[in-house]
Amino acid sequence: MAPHLILPQFIYRAMIAHARAEYPREACGLLRGRARRVVGMLAARNVAPDPQRDYEVDAESLLRALTWENEGDELVAIYHSHPVSPAYPSAVDAGRAFYPNSVYLIISLQNPNAPRLKGYLLRPEAIFRDDAARRLQQDISFQQVRPELWAHLFSGDAPLADDLRLGASAPIAFYLIFEKPASHRPPPVRLISVQPASISIQI
Repeated sequence: MAPHLILPQFIYRAMIAHARAEYPREACGLLRGRARRVVGMLAARNVAPDPQRDYEVDAESLLRALTWENEGDELVAIYHSHPVSPAYPSAVDAGRAFYPNSVYLIISLQNPNAPRLKGYLLRPEAIFRDDAARRLQQDISFQQVRPELWAHLFSGDAPLADDLRLGASAPIAFYLIFEKPASHRPPPVRLISVQPASISIQI
């Protein structure tokens, strides 16, 4: 069953306004709540080196989110905008998703008059090293998506080799990702699943 996020309408509108205000940069922020019910929003600063293509939440906002547990809440979702692309996680988004229990929300302004909001769980499932990593890098057509990052996206209905099966009851998509090697050894290949999350916007 897909995870479900309950989002108040006033927070949804604030997120859209934030995305539009930051355009053509990617906006980003954090949502607090409990049991995937959002109760508050923290608009963050995007400190990525190239904020028109990537996002990175500023450290001060992340530290502030750590205090939410002391107040009975948790980090239930992380949002960012895609100024000119669809509301689907990029390889960079997946590679830098460090909160597997939080829902990742993407606001697409590809059509500025009709923003689209979608949510996903981005979770590390496996790491392939040495010979296994070498075989994957030889057998799969990875694309260089950033100077230091290579990736390949498998759709949910793509046929898979046995060692790539996740054992999920329903088909989900996933990225295979590796970064520029620091030595002669093949770099580890990470498998990150992309599972859609449903969203209810409530008045």
